[in-house]
Amino acid sequence: MFAAFLLVATLLYPQGKKSKKSKGPDAVLEKIEVRREGDVVLLDGVIKNTGIKTIHGMTLHFHFYAPNNESLTVMSGPVESAFVEPQETAEFRLQVKYPTRAVELKVEAQDKDHRELVVEKNGPFPID
Repeated sequence: MFAAFLLVATLLYPQGKKSKKSKGPDAVLEKIEVRREGDVVLLDGVIKNTGIKTIHGMTLHFHFYAPNNESLTVMSGPVESAFVEPQETAEFRLQVKYPTRAVELKVEAQDKDHRELVVEKNGPFPID
């Protein structure tokens, strides 16, 4: 009888919640310069792989926003290195058409398999 009580009590006693550990960002945007020159926006910068795996075929996605934080468009482009090893950096130099009314942008990234990468210090950045 006592053993049955212990079994029931053990099953009903709430177990401690297992916390899901955050693995941290996959990359960090170390430097970015955003300049408007006429009808184009120049995007120059450096991104660092802060993860533990090599990133293959990293593509950056630039989300452009209007003054009221309305999303206008997303433009994409690759970093200059096909592979970015852990703790290594890759540069990017892109030129995109200026989206009318855009005042700032945020940066996201994916690998060659379209897996979303967590990017730290990803904006918003003003368009100068």
